[in-house]
Amino acid sequence: MPPVLSETLVWCVTLLLFGMGLIGTLIPMLPGIIIIAAGCIWQGVMGARHLAWWEWAVLALMVAGGLVIDKLSGGMGAKKFGSTAAGIWGAIIGAVVGGILFTPIVGLLFMPFLGALLAELIFAGKDIMAAFKAGSGAALGMLTGLLLEFTCGLLIIAWFCSCYFLF
Repeated sequence: MPPVLSETLVWCVTLLLFGMGLIGTLIPMLPGIIIIAAGCIWQGVMGARHLAWWEWAVLALMVAGGLVIDKLSGGMGAKKFGSTAAGIWGAIIGAVVGGILFTPIVGLLFMPFLGALLAELIFAGKDIMAAFKAGSGAALGMLTGLLLEFTCGLLIIAWFCSCYFLF
């Protein structure tokens, strides 16, 4: 295979992984940051140019930061609005069920709210206003977490491309 064709093929796979990873950052339970990291590793190993060790170290720190953001932001937002553990679990279950059964807007915004609301009412014994506030916090936390993870994915791609093409 000619070198230009093979480099083009490597970049096509890389861009496919980057795109899938960005979509994965917006869908709960999909490892978007990990898919983006796989694209970086693929291009770094198979591509014509190789990154320095310090560029890989910064990339690894960015990936770790993205994973931490993914795991903590939704729960922190729900907790800030007074949600109990039951409400946080309700929001997570609502997001998973909503992501599977409904469109992304309904599944990612309404179902975490509904899950937290119902969990707060049923399991935590809160009144409707407190449960509504906790459900709102859970939905806001989930949305904020998704947007932060998407932004982190874009930053990882931008860092990798700048290292690959500029440094």
